[in-house]
Amino acid sequence: MTVPQQSSSIFNQLRQINGDRGFFANLGGFFCVSCMMGLGNLFSQSLFHENMAWLLGPLMVMIGLYFFVPYFILLLMKRRSSEG
Repeated sequence: MTVPQQSSSIFNQLRQINGDRGFFANLGGFFCVSCMMGLGNLFSQSLFHENMAWLLGPLMVMIGLYFFVPYFILLLMKRRSSEG
């Protein structure tokens, strides 16, 4: 069964976003970016006396989606193509 051209370009884009990273590489990237965001919040609190914790929740969700959604979609497509 052939994959339509539009679907193929979407998966190529997901491959470029994921960059051939595995689960632990994505987990490490997520951890590093989360730590940097926490340090940025500490810096903002100490220098500007402004707490940015209200922004951290939505940003953590978006970062999690960036690191894990493309990986899991590609993983599911790889398993589906190997079964068929």
